[in-house]
Amino acid sequence: MSFFNRSTKAMVVGGLFLIIPLLLILILLGKAWAILNPIVSGFVDFFGIHSIFGTATITVFTILVFLLICYLGGLLLRKGFIKDWGENMQDQLFLVLPSLQMFRYKIMGDTSSHKNLSNWKPILLKEESFYDVAFITKEHENGFLSIYIPDAPKMDAGQVRFIQSTECEFEEISMKDAMQALSSFGKQAPSKLN
Repeated sequence: MSFFNRSTKAMVVGGLFLIIPLLLILILLGKAWAILNPIVSGFVDFFGIHSIFGTATITVFTILVFLLICYLGGLLLRKGFIKDWGENMQDQLFLVLPSLQMFRYKIMGDTSSHKNLSNWKPILLKEESFYDVAFITKEHENGFLSIYIPDAPKMDAGQVRFIQSTECEFEEISMKDAMQALSSFGKQAPSKLN
């Protein structure tokens, strides 16, 4: 019996999928720290505020500046100052990493502040005697709807349909409901069905 059986290999691969993103995040945070720390150090020296937190003053201020930059970036996206860039970048990210969209909406949900950031409108598409979780990806000027019906639990495979809007029956649902229904194989039904 070999030491590396299937379950051991699966554990190693699963560990890699956990460690690699964590390492990338740590590397990016390290780079941000290397950029911000000298700037904040100069700021602290210039204003002579070393005595606020003692030796940790530069560290505390660097963390605060990093959080402020993250907040301002999110504010710019939310308020629409760089909305076109945000939507285009989001479309490209979701094309390359479809599971990122599921993760985003499972975590963030559909609050009014970022409901309009999605280019896809989640729906329950009525077909014969059942409903499919689907997304209206575009409403065309000629009266057609582009509809994407994903395969559960992933978003990277599915069907694209073009349906006349007058012949399309659907119920709008929240993006969070759609993502939870897909990722749980329907165990978490959208609130419209409850």
